[in-house]
Amino acid sequence: MLPPSYSSAAANGYKGQGKSSEKTASLPVGVEQLSIFDEAEAAASRTAPEPTTQQIQSYQRKKQVGERAELLQDLPREKQLFQVQDRCCDVCHSELVLVGEEFVRTEVEFIPARVQAIDVYRETLECRTCRKADKPQMKKATTPAPVIQHSIASSSSVAWVMYQKFVNSMPLYRQEKEWKSIGLDLSRATMANWMIAATRDWLKPLVNRLHELLVQERYLHADETPLQVMNEKGRKNTTSSYMWIYSSGQQSTRPIRIFEYQPGRGAKYPQAFLKGFKGYLHSDAYSGYANLTGTISCLCWAHLRRKFVEALPPEANIPEGTLASEGVAYCNKLFEVEAQLASHPPEERKEQRLVQEKPVLDAFWSW
Repeated sequence: MLPPSYSSAAANGYKGQGKSSEKTASLPVGVEQLSIFDEAEAAASRTAPEPTTQQIQSYQRKKQVGERAELLQDLPREKQLFQVQDRCCDVCHSELVLVGEEFVRTEVEFIPARVQAIDVYRETLECRTCRKADKPQMKKATTPAPVIQHSIASSSSVAWVMYQKFVNSMPLYRQEKEWKSIGLDLSRATMANWMIAATRDWLKPLVNRLHELLVQERYLHADETPLQVMNEKGRKNTTSSYMWIYSSGQQSTRPIRIFEYQPGRGAKYPQAFLKGFKGYLHSDAYSGYANLTGTISCLCWAHLRRKFVEALPPEANIPEGTLASEGVAYCNKLFEVEAQLASHPPEERKEQRLVQEKPVLDAFWSW
């Protein structure tokens, strides 16, 4: 069974004929989360209310408790004290003496980003003794290599452009406006060049190393999902491309997930990526995974369950009693046991699977 965060290809079938949801009351939380590529759409419907406060009616004031205190507990804090400007008594005009400070409220302050130019210098030292002996010796300070050769880019500026682009989904033309608003007229072409160069020089070697470690694992998960790439050279915009994901197991000491873009869905792509891997490959029933050199194919029960869900009569309000609902129930039972054993050590999980899951599997295959 794929861990909840692993992606999955979109299901086929007659989803248009009825409800496409795979959720059931007995399905553990997370099992239905088969595709991380739908996360943005799912998150768009959520709301984030203002952290709650407790109203003390008798004093007509708010008390900071619960969610608000927890929300602010890790932020750096700064005390802002407003002083009395006129420090004389309004009655007798004598000088007032400080007797205390009163807490009024807590606010969250946003400090806008700013850009600055850093001129990098390095020291040059000379040995005067050697100079007198007509043997001049000079020494210069070492400086870090630039992130991108012959560029004004710093590590922070490149990281911010990539973070905004890939994490916050902000296109470069909008970033161009943002940079200009804080004082730097940085073109989108320059930012694009930064991302390409930084990926080539810094990220690609890191991904290559992760790839080397990934194929050394004993268990891997694999999946692929279609996506559309616009303006790809030599291909129509309507042509399907694929994002392949390869991941270490949930219990692995090296949690690695690598996404690889490929223009197609042929078996040659996982065959090339998994070259050198010898172990168990957990995937759906796509034939491209079936006969990969050195792998033992393990199929996914979440995908099997999806087929039973698709087979449920779309017009039935209560599908219990149908063959499809029985298949769903078998899968749900396995998922429930897996959820209970998730935090157990491997040997204990194996032992309990034989005790709790084997009878379910035997009954399923007999069914």
